Amino acid sequence: MYRSDVVFLTKSGSHLFATARSNSHSVSGYISAFRLGPVGNIEKQLFIQPTPTSGGHSNAVSPCDWSDEWLALCDDQEGWVEMYRWKDEYLAKVARCDIKAPGAAMNAIWYD
Repeated sequence: MYRSDVVFLTKSGSHLFATARSNSHSVSGYISAFRLGPVGNIEKQLFIQPTPTSGGHSNAVSPCDWSDEWLALCDDQEGWVEMYRWKDEYLAKVARCDIKAPGAAMNAIWYD
């Protein structure tokens, strides 16, 4: 029912985020976070939560390149990008940009 999608480290390398997308548009995908040890070992899975849709061909998570505090989650099923704040091992959605063009939000690129 699921396909793995994207795995990314935070800038500091202290946390790993992973997403999975569903094979069906009617079943949501998932995002997970893991705390990593000093040599990159997984110490603890912090959460696994459903994403708003299956993710389509995407469901890609993209941590910020210059800070551990921000991540983007892209969905090409409906065409949107959500912004999340990562603080104290808690992920909170802070914004959403609806492109409303299926297939239009495959990945996020951070630019400074």
